Amino acid sequence: MTPDKEDHLRGASILPALLRRYGVLRVTIAVTLFVVVISVGVTSIILYFVDGSVSLTGILISALIPALLAPISSYNNFKLVHRLDLAEEQLRWISHTDDLTKTYNRRFFMERAAQEFGRAKRYGHTFSIAIMDFDNFKDINDGHSHLAGDAALKQVARICLENLRQMDVFARYGGDEFIFLFPETNTIQAGECLERILHSISQIEFQFGGKPIAIRVSVGEASFHESMSDLDEILREADFALYSAKRRGGMQVVAHHT
Repeated sequence: MTPDKEDHLRGASILPALLRRYGVLRVTIAVTLFVVVISVGVTSIILYFVDGSVSLTGILISALIPALLAPISSYNNFKLVHRLDLAEEQLRWISHTDDLTKTYNRRFFMERAAQEFGRAKRYGHTFSIAIMDFDNFKDINDGHSHLAGDAALKQVARICLENLRQMDVFARYGGDEFIFLFPETNTIQAGECLERILHSISQIEFQFGGKPIAIRVSVGEASFHESMSDLDEILREADFALYSAKRRGGMQVVAHHT
């Protein structure tokens, strides 16, 4: 799952949601028609009870006044609401997104992982977390420049996202580390996905400045079990598995086994 701006439409109030879906002009027209209908209806009832009849002049006036006044005030107000809503959406998106890779950031990941941990603890479900770290990021930076390192991070992020489900959460964890959240996924299932990602990375023909650069990563993976008391436990297990992968030579996936 990537930071899709449509994710933030959930929870929006009715008016901003309508403005996003139909646009300011259409909502203004709809509201104007509604006001005109209400005005005509109320005027007709009042005229009928006062005079015993409904005059055409009264109906025309009751329709004309709101038809002229409502669009002016409504359009400007709706336009302002729409602009504020889009600005808030942009701020929410920025607060959840890593600027370089355009994946989720660590803060958003930790929020979602905490929610998943609570759900698994309460209902007995399972989930897995994996941490990916470059084996040769310093070599890339030192040998080819920090721009090459940035390009490598973006390339790896793209490959990871291409191999994940919509329900999965993928984020930049910090520096040259990425982190995965696999809801409703056990160790074996998560491992299969991670092996596919590792294979895709190994097949990259990555070049920077016309020079080929090998990208090597290691992955540590851990799955939730009922004895865990907090999220930090599964993160520690994934981190321990990551360093086991590095000690074994890197460019591999290692799962933590309890």
